[in-house]
Formats: sequence, C-alpha cells, structure tokens
Amino acid sequence: MASSTLISPTARRTPTTPKNQSTTASLKERSLTERHRGMSFGYLAKRGYYGSAEGLNQVDRMADLGITWVALMASVMQDTHYSTRLYQDFEFTPSDHELEAIIARFHQRGIRVLLKPMVECHNSAWRGRVNFPDGDQQIQGRVVAQWDPWFASFGASVNHYALLAERTGCESYCIGCELDGAEQAYNNARWDKVVAEARERYHGMLCYDAMPSTLLNHDQPPAWLKALDAVCISYYSSAASKPGATVAEMIETLRPTVANLRRASERLGGLPLIFGETGCRSRVGGAIEPSAYQPESAYDPSEQANYLDAFCTLFWNEPWWRGFYWWKWEEQQNRPHYYTDPAGDTGFTLDGKPAAEVLRRWFAKP
Repeated sequence: MASSTLISPTARRTPTTPKNQSTTASLKERSLTERHRGMSFGYLAKRGYYGSAEGLNQVDRMADLGITWVALMASVMQDTHYSTRLYQDFEFTPSDHELEAIIARFHQRGIRVLLKPMVECHNSAWRGRVNFPDGDQQIQGRVVAQWDPWFASFGASVNHYALLAERTGCESYCIGCELDGAEQAYNNARWDKVVAEARERYHGMLCYDAMPSTLLNHDQPPAWLKALDAVCISYYSSAASKPGATVAEMIETLRPTVANLRRASERLGGLPLIFGETGCRSRVGGAIEPSAYQPESAYDPSEQANYLDAFCTLFWNEPWWRGFYWWKWEEQQNRPHYYTDPAGDTGFTLDGKPAAEVLRRWFAKP
C-alpha cells in the first residue's frame, strides 16, 4: 500500500470552488471555450496512490510540462461485464479523501480538473462489453430485470462523484466512458435520467467520453448526448500504413477525420468535441494502430512524437475542437512487454521522451 502523505482538502484554491450561480456560470463558460491542454492521470491506480508522496509529486511534474488540464480517474468496480452492481473497491478505488487532496494539489498548481470515474470489471473485460438482453423471453413470461438495476447502481455512482466534483470545484465532470453496450436506443430514457440527476448535483461542464462509432456510425448520435455541455471522444485513428511515417505523411492520413468529426459536432447541435483520450505508444509502427497495447516491439519515440504533432497540426485551429487529454501520464498496469528494449519503454507515457517536448511546444501556443 502506498504511503498516505496527504495535504488538507481545504487547501484548494478559492476561485475554483463555486460560491454562487454567476461564479459557477463563469467557470463553466471558461471550461467550454478554452483549449483543454490535458493529460490522463491515474488509470487503475490503486487505493492510496493519490494520497502518497509519489502521487502528489506527479502534479508538479505535469505542471512543469505546461499541462493545464487533467483527467483524474477513479475506478468504480463491478465483478463482471454482466454484473448489475457497481461499488467502491478497497484495492482499486481511491478514497474520497485522497481524491479531494490531489484535486486541491492540482488547483494549487493552476491545473484544472476533469473528474472522470471509470467503470471497470474485475474479470478484466472492457467496460464497453457491459451489456444485457432487453426483453428476451425464451421462457415466456419469465423476465429478469438487468438494465434497471445496473442503471440504478451506475446512477448512484455518477451522483456520488458529481457531488464530489461540485464540492471540490472540479472544472469539468465526465459521467461515463466508452460504455458502448449500454448506449442502445432503448436505454435513452435511462441515460436522460442519469444526465438530469448529475446536473442537479454538479453545475460545471458536464461531458461523456464516447467511442468514435457512437458519433460516426449512425445518422444521429444518441439524443441524450445533446443534453451535455461537451462530448469527448476516444481518438486513436490510424495515422500510418507503415513504420517510420513522417509528420507530413501522418497529417495526410489523419486529414479525413477532421471533416468527419466536424460533422459529428454539427449533428450534436454544435456541441464542442474534446479528445477525452488520445495517444500512441513509443514503438516501431505505433502510429499504424495507436490504441494497440498488446504488441511487443522495439522502441521508437519518433512514432509517438510525430503522431502528437500531426493531430495537433490538424485540429488546433478548428473552432469546435476544445483540445485533448493524452493517454496517459503514468503506467499503473502490468505491461512487462513495454520494457524489453533497453533503449526505452514502448508504452503510452511520454514524460522523458521526445513527445514531451512536442507537447510542451503545442501547450505553449496561445
């Protein structure tokens, strides 16, 4: 267990804690109009990490790199992808106290916080596989409710962290991430209820992180997304067909995604889009399939640096695009194949690699 060197949650910056409706509206407007120069932090971090000296020191390292937004993650667990009950776990879920402490630390360093609870399954299934049949009756008259109890439990989790985001002055709150299996049209009313209850508890910028298919593979995206303030997308578009592609080559490969996402923003009624996740491993051929976490390969930091440079070049001046959160700051998962090349680790992290200087250069832009 990590040590518990905590700073007081009461030490948060006064301006980030909404005191009245006009202050809240002002903070929300700022969050919606500024560029999110962000980093994903703490994915699958064990309980105690955020309150440890090591965890708290990461804040200073991020601030020194010019990062002004952080997606702060908290794992909310369920046993399997077909379980209907979510819960805080004593191994994987950070305590509310340590979340409050590290949010205060981020605010002290001028970094705004997007609080991002993440549904995770103990059987290691991806959260997008959470799914249940709707109304199946192979045995006529025998119906077992599954979506209702799952959404009741999920909604309770969303409401809990909405209140935490409100009282700690988080500048944005993400109600969910990549819950593909739960996004069917027959769940629209259930999502409407989740969004409405979150709004009652949290008054800043409300968003959801969707897979590209949610926005691009349908004539119209789910209607409940339009009730949010912004929509995030997990952007891992292929930027190359071969290893060693240049920035210019990656730009041309990625160029069609700009128009596609612009149209997605229009179908959402003009809501801004944010890359809630985007990244590329520092490995040979990493830009061919940026989301691929499994292959073992040799270290090549140029793939990662060029990928970052290419999508920033394409999207930076798009008025509907509000920035990105790089995936990710630190590695909390067991990925031994990232460390087989003595030249460097081949994971998604960029601190200490050439991509960090690319990030610093873009984040320094007005």
